[in-house]
Amino acid sequence: MLATTVALALVAIVPDPSGSWRGVLDLAGGPLRFEVAIAREAGGLRAELCNAGECAPAGPVRLIGDSLVIDLTDYAATIAARVSGDSLVGAYSNVGNRGPRLIPFRAARGRWKATALPAAFAGQWDATLVTDGRASPRIFVFSEGRRGAEGAVISNTGDYGRFHGMVAGDSVAFSHFDGSFVYMFTARLDGDTLRGTFHAGLRTQTPFTAVRSTGRAHLKAPTEMTTADTIEPFRFAFPDLDGRLVAHDDPQFRGRVVVVDVFGTWCSTCHYAAPILESFQREYGPRGFTVVGLAYEVTGDTAVDGVLVRRYREKFGLTFPLLLAGMGTAELAAPTLPQLNGFTAFPTTIFLGRDGRVRRVHAGFYGPATGAMHRQQVAEFRAVIESLLRE
Repeated sequence: MLATTVALALVAIVPDPSGSWRGVLDLAGGPLRFEVAIAREAGGLRAELCNAGECAPAGPVRLIGDSLVIDLTDYAATIAARVSGDSLVGAYSNVGNRGPRLIPFRAARGRWKATALPAAFAGQWDATLVTDGRASPRIFVFSEGRRGAEGAVISNTGDYGRFHGMVAGDSVAFSHFDGSFVYMFTARLDGDTLRGTFHAGLRTQTPFTAVRSTGRAHLKAPTEMTTADTIEPFRFAFPDLDGRLVAHDDPQFRGRVVVVDVFGTWCSTCHYAAPILESFQREYGPRGFTVVGLAYEVTGDTAVDGVLVRRYREKFGLTFPLLLAGMGTAELAAPTLPQLNGFTAFPTTIFLGRDGRVRRVHAGFYGPATGAMHRQQVAEFRAVIESLLRE
């Protein structure tokens, strides 16, 4: 009886966390703002992470004593916080491919107030980030969205998702957190130039300047980032999720047009690409087309990585084979793909003709936040597949 009374008392400590929360990750360079939406479903509580009004399922919410834990199941990560009235205080943790990450987290009930985007910021900007004297190009796109100011950041190898914007006078702060990517940029408008800092993770801060785009190419084309041996058939041999070795010359690939998807479940951009590839698999499969995914994961332990890849397969209803290929860094992945030169991006999409030879390599992926760039890329993928099927 006493144990039951204590248990009921512990449950009563935690108020119902359902509703919207103004979330913050406290980075070394300032607060990264996003929203958490918690709702009750038949199976219990579940959470979504929201950026600029765009929400994506995060995972189940567990109540433990006076705390709650949000399981970010896509990325083997968690947000654990103590509940105190209408506030949450805790930490976001994630086992990344360069070791564990722990970032302070806090939240208060409600939603962030939307701020309108001033005309002086609207449009596309050519940005240059400088690290140790080395310049790296980006494109920033600012627009007025469903929840006020929003933005996108585009690199040579894809985009970083939709950013939520906060504007105050001549200064802006744009943030994106989806359970894996932790990105923010802060800037001040100085005449016709944006000067600011790009923040990645807890501590990384990279200065940048940006000027309005003139229409000239600022980024390298995705098809120019990585080249390949086009003389010999593209070779691979990795275990599938049941431990069976699957190779490039298996009957399921022989004489078919094949797209090799080099991905990682930790890679948010890969989550944008997966449903597109599955739609191609379903549409073109009967005509002799197949996708195969090569998963490069965070631990190298097939027992752990296999669970993440199975969850990824279930999330998108993937019907094409997924193979466990190795660790998820470009440095470690490149030696396992010796026929590629300059491998740098997850995802990388490799198009093979019916003879097994490489016809095109596309580094990265432009997600929906890039608008016309996303639509054009999907159309180009479709055109390449149809051209190869006609050969």
